[in-house]
Amino acid sequence: MDADGRDAPSFRAPDCIIIVKGQSSGVKAPLSPPPTPPSLPTSTLPRSSASNGYIFRPPATHNHNPQPSPPPPTISLLRRFFTRATSPAAMSAAKTKAQGIIDDNAVAVFSKSYCPYCRATKALLSELGAKYYTIELDQVDDGAAIQDALEEMTSQRSVPNVFIAKKHIGGNSDLQGKKGELPTLLKEAGAI
Repeated sequence: MDADGRDAPSFRAPDCIIIVKGQSSGVKAPLSPPPTPPSLPTSTLPRSSASNGYIFRPPATHNHNPQPSPPPPTISLLRRFFTRATSPAAMSAAKTKAQGIIDDNAVAVFSKSYCPYCRATKALLSELGAKYYTIELDQVDDGAAIQDALEEMTSQRSVPNVFIAKKHIGGNSDLQGKKGELPTLLKEAGAI
């Protein structure tokens, strides 16, 4: 009974491990956390102010459910929100646009403005005096669709995605690996 004469809910403290300053005591000891209001889940445990550590419940050591559990609803919602499949019409338009860029330019670089490997690729091409066309996929509305189309066309999703004379070269490491033959490739493509 509590001070008002009502039956107070009783909570059994689970076996817990105390961690003080990042080290486990190694001893399981039943702790008595302050009573948790019935509206809160019992897995919510308070921070221990006396020890400057945290009280937590160790994970279960066995699983009675052999099938994997589905992701929490929040994860599913975020995954659905941030990963969108490109529609067939958008994919077709993106492939046409990407192929047009590749066909119309001696050197085409599909890039993202924040990517350090893209910057290295563009710096190398600039050092060699090459004229190249760059499209920053993170700054155009159909950038994600173009990246999906390039993956279908080349099996490479990462950026930079480089083409010289309509031939897929690859990414930055592929371009850097061809440093010796790059001047010849660029001259043959008419980029120098």
